[in-house]
Amino acid sequence: MKYTRASTVVRHVGKAIGDFAMIREGDRILVAVSGGKDSYTLLHALETLRHRSPIRYTLMAVHIDTGAPGMKSGHVEAYLREQGYEYRIEHTEVLRTALMHNSKGKLLCALCSRLRRGLLYSIATQTGCNKIALGHNTDDLVETLLMNIFFNGQIKAIPAISVSDNYKVTVIRPLIYVRAQAALDYASSLDAPLIDPGCPVSVSSELTNRQKVRRIISALEEDHPLIKDSMLASLKHINREYLLETRPALLRTPGTAV
Repeated sequence: MKYTRASTVVRHVGKAIGDFAMIREGDRILVAVSGGKDSYTLLHALETLRHRSPIRYTLMAVHIDTGAPGMKSGHVEAYLREQGYEYRIEHTEVLRTALMHNSKGKLLCALCSRLRRGLLYSIATQTGCNKIALGHNTDDLVETLLMNIFFNGQIKAIPAISVSDNYKVTVIRPLIYVRAQAALDYASSLDAPLIDPGCPVSVSSELTNRQKVRRIISALEEDHPLIKDSMLASLKHINREYLLETRPALLRTPGTAV
């Protein structure tokens, strides 16, 4: 990968951090490292910016081994150790627990995600981390936006920054301005061991909702290459007057004082 493309990813991460004030002086950040392209890109970009930024913060990489047959956590640990990162490998039975609650041969992905997230919150609290960095990228945001509109009847995406009430830990997503392909190119240039945990549960041949949405976006991209950028921008430019909200402020009689 050319240096210019790598620097673009780092610049986009820095812009997201600045736009949403994701990192402050003295932060200790737990970086969730799944072993996929996004998590390696996130970790390396944050480490690169850490050496450039006037704001001092520290990082700790955390990899959760869910027990899936393809996790290959040893490869992830070897990479983190060789690169000199502070890290922690957590061996769990997340997959087994999720399998106990599966229905009709389909893994309850939402449950698996909640279990992993709960572990991250606990580890952050145990290790003095006040923030957790997750690797959701631009594609994840726009896909989730359409999924919620199409299948859940909500206009909702993924927040750039949020706070857990139970654990008092802030969750940040510095890759929100980074495309999935750019993250893959970046991670590939690091020679990081990309792993695919795989899932032993047989799933229906029917496309998942996310796959369906992904196909729709890809088809639209053929004629409108910047459609993902437009969708991302729409999340910053919300015109409430043209939504079907039933808030009193919108239903008041014209000319009535607020």
